[in-house]
Amino acid sequence: MSERYRHLLIQRSEPVNERRRNGAPRIKRPDDPLAHATHLIQEIDGAVERALTQFPGFDPRLLLKFQVDGVQPEDLETIDGLRVISQEGKKVVVLFASEEGLREFRRRLSLVARGERVTRQDVLFAIKRTEAWSPEDRKGPALRNEGIPDSEAFVVDVELWPLEYRPDREAMLANFERWCDQGKVTVIDAVKYGPAILYRVRVRQDAFQVLLNHRDVRLVDLPPRYQLDVSVVHLPLEQIAEVPPPSEEVPGIVILDSGLTTGHPLLGPAVGDAQSFISGVSAEDECDHGTRVAGLALYGDIWECARARQFIPQFRLFSGRVLDSKGEFEHGFVENHIREAVRYFVEYYGCRVFNVSFGDERKPFTGGHVRGLAAVLDTLAREYNVLFTVSAGNFTGTDRFPADWRNQYPGYLCTDKARIIDPAPALNVLTVGSLARGDVSPQAQRFPRDPAYQPIARRDQPSPFSRTGPGPGGAIKPDVVEYGGNYWIDERTGQVRATGLGELTTRQQFQENLFIVDSGTSYAAPKVAHLAALLLKEYPDASPDLLRALIVAHSHHPQATVTLVSGDEDTLYRLTGYGKPDWTAARYSSENRVTLFAQETIGENQHQFYEIPLPDDFFAPPPRRPRRITVALAHTPVVRRTRVEYKASRINFRVVRALSIDDVARVFRHTTKSEREPSMAEIGNFRPGPTRRDKGTVQKASWEIQQIRNQDWDGNHLFVVVTRSVPGWAEGLVERERYALVVIIEDRSAQQVRYYTQIQQRLQIRLHV
Repeated sequence: MSERYRHLLIQRSEPVNERRRNGAPRIKRPDDPLAHATHLIQEIDGAVERALTQFPGFDPRLLLKFQVDGVQPEDLETIDGLRVISQEGKKVVVLFASEEGLREFRRRLSLVARGERVTRQDVLFAIKRTEAWSPEDRKGPALRNEGIPDSEAFVVDVELWPLEYRPDREAMLANFERWCDQGKVTVIDAVKYGPAILYRVRVRQDAFQVLLNHRDVRLVDLPPRYQLDVSVVHLPLEQIAEVPPPSEEVPGIVILDSGLTTGHPLLGPAVGDAQSFISGVSAEDECDHGTRVAGLALYGDIWECARARQFIPQFRLFSGRVLDSKGEFEHGFVENHIREAVRYFVEYYGCRVFNVSFGDERKPFTGGHVRGLAAVLDTLAREYNVLFTVSAGNFTGTDRFPADWRNQYPGYLCTDKARIIDPAPALNVLTVGSLARGDVSPQAQRFPRDPAYQPIARRDQPSPFSRTGPGPGGAIKPDVVEYGGNYWIDERTGQVRATGLGELTTRQQFQENLFIVDSGTSYAAPKVAHLAALLLKEYPDASPDLLRALIVAHSHHPQATVTLVSGDEDTLYRLTGYGKPDWTAARYSSENRVTLFAQETIGENQHQFYEIPLPDDFFAPPPRRPRRITVALAHTPVVRRTRVEYKASRINFRVVRALSIDDVARVFRHTTKSEREPSMAEIGNFRPGPTRRDKGTVQKASWEIQQIRNQDWDGNHLFVVVTRSVPGWAEGLVERERYALVVIIEDRSAQQVRYYTQIQQRLQIRLHV
């Protein structure tokens, strides 16, 4: 379609309603309360005995682990002297227990064991098991998987408990650092920011055993192995027109990577600044990764630019070097360098789009707490109001798995070994997986009759290396996918190769060749950063939430992938998230596809309402023709790692049909969620359903309408209800939360419709009124 219109702003409707809360969960009374209490007394005595053998912390309290069912962590603090420091699972709570608290705990249990009633005995009934936090609990996933290093001294990352009460936190840090100074432990670097307290230390074997028994230590793990899988194919390109510099007013994209080759003739004219945030290391790229990522962030699709022999930068390019010459950082935390880089580029240049194309292959996310760099990015995204695009990570297989890449594809991508890696689990970012674009290898082109050279993936199917979700709490991850390359196999030798089926991008050694072809999710993420900057150029007031919502709203699963998984929704979302973005649709509306958007704030436990103006042509004959309504929402909540409920706010949406806004408000005001579903369930067949989509901070659902029945719409209107719910532990933390809402109304037939004109007129009348 030739027409391109700006998206339309929609205002929310009154009233704003408080959300009615569901009742507190009922705690099942034990069949034999006396036996239950007696057993707990025995367990607490054993746990205390084991806790006393551990290395003491900054104060005399003991560290205990309670398995509970049916209560919130803070309910345990109704017993004076017990203080929750972390929720490690839906039913596992870790506490500090003072001597007075243990005495009171035993006293209440003893009363129950004698058949007497005590205050808050429901809390005692909810406790199923009591243990000490053990050395095995303190081992991180990489350490459990790879084992303790054999060398006499080695480097590990130590995570302390994320205490939020500042005097306790400062006392714990000072005590731990004092212990390191006195022992056989050398502190290399530390992260003390937001939800993260991490130390990178060099430790000897005897001191390592103490670490595993140290009360104030939450987790010990091997340091990251930041994955920059680089395979190289040269592709020369000549006769390129002169590259003009971009305007100073255009948005900037920051590449947080291994640096940048600022002298590259295709990149140099757009470079605004390049800095190193590693002490004593230059800003120049020494391993070629940052330069490759930067080319795709700046130009989007370099194949198309190369075919046109024209490279016109639309943005300013910035580089923050946070990795060493090997694409790693062994002498400190990359979290600190990224934090400093974000502060620098935001304060000095107002940059709002950042790309992170590396990950820690030692940390596949298989559930539980969000750790490391992911938690830092979630906090930075909110603190600086910026968007991060993050690669999902590359799965390169093991010595034995998958044994047969081609025949086991794509099943092996849905195993725990191929899950997304840190920082891809971050919720306040856009995590990007990879699709295959090319599927004819150089060998297959050279010998077209030889069937031995087979691609693992076909075009528009998930790349054979693209790591998969889900993310924290079952959130859809990756959020979206873009082209990042493919693998092929020589059936005669069984060798898997990447050469020739990657993405074209800029090369560090440009004197030899301007371009290189490479595969990896590293090259999918910067393309989405490029799209985000295009949107920011078109809509300068767009928040990161709106950028995420627009990109996800206009993403769709490629038909080749839908066919590959036989339409299985669970596998589809694990492999490709919400799909591949439509770059044109994300930026512009047309007469048959209208995008409405809103940027708003919402209070704690409230509902807000939007009436969606369906155009007359939406109901025009013929009644049977394909239409689609899509709704997307994004928000950037505060995160807290001491709770399994990582988000301090949950914002979601429902799409309903009613005669008036008063009818909708009445139902949402006076009913709980469980009561509301029968009387005002979500209209139509929006996919994915609420259970799947509500878990993320960016959500989308679409209703494919094949036929309009007038009796269903007679007098009815369409409403989107946005709801914010706040868990008990986060109440009062953030009074009003920002969010962005996107609604798309689309006619997918060959019918001539005037959706945009009609909706624009309705909005103007509504605004005038």
